[in-house]
Amino acid sequence: MSALSTHTRAPLSRSRIATAALAIVDREGLDALSMRRLGAELGVEGMAVYRHFPNKAAILAGVVEVLLAKLVIPPPSDVPWQAVFRELSHTYRALLLRHPHAIPLLAALPLSDPATARAAGAVMAQLRAAGFDAQSALKTLATITSYVIGVAQWEVGTAPYRSAGARGSFVLPPAADPYLVELLPQLAADDCDDTFEFGLDVIVRGLEARS
Repeated sequence: MSALSTHTRAPLSRSRIATAALAIVDREGLDALSMRRLGAELGVEGMAVYRHFPNKAAILAGVVEVLLAKLVIPPPSDVPWQAVFRELSHTYRALLLRHPHAIPLLAALPLSDPATARAAGAVMAQLRAAGFDAQSALKTLATITSYVIGVAQWEVGTAPYRSAGARGSFVLPPAADPYLVELLPQLAADDCDDTFEFGLDVIVRGLEARS
């Protein structure tokens, strides 16, 4: 009997299905994900997926759970909140840039999503332990999330211009605004890490001024 015939395929599970769904999204984008495509990825009929997830929306929630499980949020400690803010921001940005096709999915997450609520609660706990009141902690959470997602979207969206800059060429519409034309050489040479740090500095200083 051959090794192939004795091989036992791993059984389907929610985790395996969600991980396979993320792999499709990473390679081909959110629009490529379907029950049939997911079944093909797993080597099963698409209907088999329905035994674990009732619809595509549930699968996307599973993808979010897989992604946010990669985001390690430490418990509250005596570490200054500024350091926590920066570390979480860097970690989240890195996660988004590893999975750029999933950024729109993560940008639209409601707090009713269990994985989102757990991550948000963990960040809120950090901020409350640092002395933020409930209202300020919530606003700071919104600021962290929107800033990191916004910069990640900017990085992904402007990447072609930086690549074009490396080749010494740009592609712009014929009637492009002259200010945009002036900006593009700078954009091509932009260090995204420096830009990200600039924004973090602005936010941290603003929060310190309000405390």
